[in-house]
Amino acid sequence: MTNRILTALTIRIAGIFLFTKIFDHFGSYFLSIYGAAIMAQFDKLLNEPIDKFYFTGTFLIIANIVVSLFLFIKAEWISKKLIKSEKEIKTELNAESLTKVILLTVGIIWLAKLIYLIPDLIDYSVIFISKLNGNEEIELPDFGFPNYILKTILTLIIIFRIQKISNWIIKKI
Repeated sequence: MTNRILTALTIRIAGIFLFTKIFDHFGSYFLSIYGAAIMAQFDKLLNEPIDKFYFTGTFLIIANIVVSLFLFIKAEWISKKLIKSEKEIKTELNAESLTKVILLTVGIIWLAKLIYLIPDLIDYSVIFISKLNGNEEIELPDFGFPNYILKTILTLIIIFRIQKISNWIIKKI
Protein backbone atom coordinates (compact mmCIF):
# COMPACT_ATOMS: atom_id res chain seq x y z
CA MET A 1 0.00 0.00 0.00
CA THR A 2 1.33 3.43 -0.88
CA ASN A 3 0.89 6.65 0.99
CA ARG A 4 -1.36 7.96 -1.81
CA ILE A 5 -3.68 4.97 -1.52
CA LEU A 6 -3.85 5.37 2.26
CA THR A 7 -4.61 9.09 1.87
CA ALA A 8 -7.32 8.33 -0.72
CA LEU A 9 -8.82 5.73 1.61
CA THR A 10 -8.85 8.19 4.51
CA ILE A 11 -10.44 10.88 2.32
CA ARG A 12 -13.12 8.39 1.28
CA ILE A 13 -13.81 7.63 4.94
CA ALA A 14 -14.15 11.37 5.59
CA GLY A 15 -16.57 11.63 2.64
CA ILE A 16 -18.68 8.78 3.99
CA PHE A 17 -18.62 10.36 7.46
CA LEU A 18 -19.76 13.69 5.99
CA PHE A 19 -22.49 11.95 4.00
CA THR A 20 -23.84 10.18 7.10
CA LYS A 21 -24.23 13.57 8.81
CA ILE A 22 -27.19 14.16 6.48
CA PHE A 23 -29.17 11.51 8.30
CA ASP A 24 -28.42 13.12 11.68
CA HIS A 25 -30.27 16.24 10.62
CA PHE A 26 -32.84 14.76 8.26
CA GLY A 27 -35.50 13.94 10.82
CA SER A 28 -35.26 17.07 12.90
CA TYR A 29 -34.92 19.41 9.93
CA PHE A 30 -37.54 18.15 7.49
CA LEU A 31 -40.08 17.04 10.06
CA SER A 32 -39.91 20.38 11.86
CA ILE A 33 -40.32 22.30 8.59
CA TYR A 34 -43.22 20.27 7.29
CA GLY A 35 -44.80 19.96 10.72
CA ALA A 36 -44.80 23.73 11.12
CA ALA A 37 -46.03 24.24 7.56
CA ILE A 38 -49.06 22.02 8.25
CA MET A 39 -50.23 24.18 11.12
CA ALA A 40 -52.41 26.77 9.43
CA GLN A 41 -52.55 29.06 12.45
CA PHE A 42 -48.78 29.52 12.45
CA ASP A 43 -48.49 29.93 8.69
CA LYS A 44 -49.05 33.70 8.76
CA LEU A 45 -46.94 34.28 11.86
CA LEU A 46 -43.92 32.22 10.93
CA ASN A 47 -43.93 32.35 7.14
CA GLU A 48 -40.75 34.36 6.63
CA PRO A 49 -38.54 32.64 9.24
CA ILE A 50 -39.69 29.21 8.09
CA ASP A 51 -38.94 30.04 4.46
CA LYS A 52 -35.49 31.30 5.39
CA PHE A 53 -34.84 28.23 7.55
CA TYR A 54 -36.15 25.90 4.84
CA PHE A 55 -34.04 27.35 2.01
CA THR A 56 -30.88 27.65 4.12
CA GLY A 57 -31.22 24.11 5.47
CA THR A 58 -32.01 22.67 2.05
CA PHE A 59 -29.01 24.44 0.54
CA LEU A 60 -26.74 23.13 3.29
CA ILE A 61 -27.98 19.56 2.84
CA ILE A 62 -27.42 19.77 -0.93
CA ALA A 63 -23.95 21.27 -0.38
CA ASN A 64 -23.19 18.50 2.11
CA ILE A 65 -24.18 15.84 -0.40
CA VAL A 66 -22.09 17.46 -3.15
CA VAL A 67 -18.98 17.82 -0.97
CA SER A 68 -19.24 14.30 0.46
CA LEU A 69 -19.69 12.76 -3.00
CA PHE A 70 -16.79 14.85 -4.30
CA LEU A 71 -14.57 13.56 -1.50
CA PHE A 72 -15.69 9.99 -2.11
CA ILE A 73 -15.42 10.02 -5.92
CA LYS A 74 -12.34 12.23 -6.36
CA ALA A 75 -10.30 10.79 -3.48
CA GLU A 76 -7.46 9.64 -5.77
CA TRP A 77 -7.26 13.04 -7.45
CA ILE A 78 -7.17 14.83 -4.08
CA SER A 79 -4.54 12.43 -2.76
CA LYS A 80 -2.37 13.05 -5.87
CA LYS A 81 -2.60 16.79 -5.19
CA LEU A 82 -1.75 16.32 -1.48
CA ILE A 83 0.93 13.61 -1.79
CA LYS A 84 3.55 14.46 -4.40
CA SER A 85 5.80 11.42 -4.04
CA GLU A 86 4.62 7.85 -4.38
CA LYS A 87 6.28 5.92 -1.58
CA GLU A 88 5.52 2.40 -0.54
CA ILE A 89 4.22 2.15 3.01
CA LYS A 90 5.81 -0.49 5.16
CA THR A 91 3.31 -3.26 5.64
CA GLU A 92 4.83 -4.45 8.88
CA LEU A 93 2.72 -3.44 11.79
CA ASN A 94 4.78 -1.52 14.27
CA ALA A 95 3.96 1.14 16.82
CA GLU A 96 5.06 4.02 14.61
CA SER A 97 3.03 3.10 11.52
CA LEU A 98 -0.07 2.26 13.55
CA THR A 99 0.19 5.54 15.46
CA LYS A 100 0.51 7.51 12.22
CA VAL A 101 -2.49 5.79 10.64
CA ILE A 102 -4.66 6.43 13.69
CA LEU A 103 -3.56 10.07 13.97
CA LEU A 104 -4.08 10.73 10.26
CA THR A 105 -7.52 9.12 10.30
CA VAL A 106 -8.59 11.12 13.37
CA GLY A 107 -7.21 14.32 11.85
CA ILE A 108 -9.03 13.92 8.54
CA ILE A 109 -12.33 12.91 10.18
CA TRP A 110 -12.11 15.92 12.51
CA LEU A 111 -11.33 18.10 9.49
CA ALA A 112 -14.44 16.79 7.71
CA LYS A 113 -16.55 17.57 10.78
CA LEU A 114 -15.05 21.07 11.03
CA ILE A 115 -15.84 21.70 7.37
CA TYR A 116 -19.38 20.52 8.01
CA LEU A 117 -19.74 23.05 10.85
CA ILE A 118 -18.49 26.09 8.85
CA PRO A 119 -22.07 27.40 8.18
CA ASP A 120 -22.79 27.26 11.94
CA LEU A 121 -19.53 29.10 12.61
CA ILE A 122 -20.44 31.82 10.08
CA ASP A 123 -23.94 32.18 11.56
CA TYR A 124 -22.52 32.40 15.08
CA SER A 125 -19.91 34.96 14.02
CA VAL A 126 -22.46 37.20 12.27
CA ILE A 127 -24.79 37.17 15.28
CA PHE A 128 -21.88 37.70 17.70
CA ILE A 129 -20.62 40.72 15.71
CA SER A 130 -24.16 42.10 15.61
CA LYS A 131 -24.38 41.71 19.38
CA LEU A 132 -21.03 43.46 19.84
CA ASN A 133 -22.26 46.35 17.70
CA GLY A 134 -24.95 47.10 20.26
CA ASN A 135 -27.89 44.90 19.32
CA GLU A 136 -28.61 43.47 22.78
CA GLU A 137 -31.90 41.80 21.79
CA ILE A 138 -30.17 39.07 19.81
CA GLU A 139 -29.45 35.75 21.50
CA LEU A 140 -26.37 33.82 20.48
CA PRO A 141 -27.06 30.43 18.92
CA ASP A 142 -25.99 27.28 20.68
CA PHE A 143 -22.57 26.79 19.09
CA GLY A 144 -19.41 25.77 20.91
CA PHE A 145 -17.11 28.45 19.48
CA PRO A 146 -14.17 27.73 21.83
CA ASN A 147 -14.57 24.00 21.17
CA TYR A 148 -14.55 24.65 17.40
CA ILE A 149 -11.40 26.77 17.58
CA LEU A 150 -9.64 24.28 19.88
CA LYS A 151 -10.56 21.33 17.64
CA THR A 152 -9.39 23.26 14.56
CA ILE A 153 -6.02 23.94 16.15
CA LEU A 154 -5.67 20.34 17.32
CA THR A 155 -6.63 19.03 13.87
CA LEU A 156 -4.05 21.19 12.13
CA ILE A 157 -1.39 20.19 14.67
CA ILE A 158 -2.23 16.50 14.22
CA ILE A 159 -2.12 16.69 10.42
CA PHE A 160 0.99 18.85 10.03
CA ARG A 161 3.03 17.52 12.99
CA ILE A 162 2.14 13.85 12.71
CA GLN A 163 5.78 12.70 12.80
CA LYS A 164 6.61 14.58 16.02
CA ILE A 165 3.39 13.50 17.74
CA SER A 166 3.96 9.90 16.67
CA ASN A 167 7.53 9.96 18.00
CA TRP A 168 6.33 11.47 21.30
CA ILE A 169 3.62 8.81 21.70
CA ILE A 170 6.09 5.99 20.95
CA LYS A 171 8.56 7.45 23.43
CA LYS A 172 5.83 7.43 26.13
CA ILE A 173 5.07 3.76 25.51
